[in-house]
Amino acid sequence: MPGGAELPVENRWPAEGASPQGRAVGEPAAVRRRVLAWRQYGQFATVGFVNAAVDLAILNILLAVFPTTSRIGLTVETSLAVALAILNSYLWNTRWTFRRQADGSTRQLTLFIAQSLLNIGINDLVLILTASQVHALQIAPHWVKVNLAKGVAMAFASSMSFFVMRLVVFRPGIGGRRQRVQNHQNQ
Repeated sequence: MPGGAELPVENRWPAEGASPQGRAVGEPAAVRRRVLAWRQYGQFATVGFVNAAVDLAILNILLAVFPTTSRIGLTVETSLAVALAILNSYLWNTRWTFRRQADGSTRQLTLFIAQSLLNIGINDLVLILTASQVHALQIAPHWVKVNLAKGVAMAFASSMSFFVMRLVVFRPGIGGRRQRVQNHQNQ
């Protein structure tokens, strides 16, 4: 710095050879939070790709076994596929993506279920709206059109899901985690 002044330790960038976790003495807290948020988003996206595979596989199995072109039939089949993908999501997100914030509390489970119902509703609404638009194009077989519409629906629903899980369901420092710490201290 000009004049030989140095930045306070908490504002310095990490030197070469920082720890494998990306933490260096003096690394700004805001940078650590951003890095952790992006890492968490990457984990969420990985789980999301697995969920998408589960969702699409189940939907396509249901479409093969119970072919339908009705909105009600499509809504039932996609809701079942999404519900099973959400179960997969809960297992992976509580054990990996949000493991630091997941505490197994009734509050988190209740909020996760509410988020899941919102996710299913958004997914179904976007799917129905998109499917009718894609169907009007007459560009491909029915199952291809459903899968295109499903991709759009999954993108909308999963984006909403990440923000709700990060900011509400697994929000650090509230609910069950505080209770668990208090219980541990009382023992």
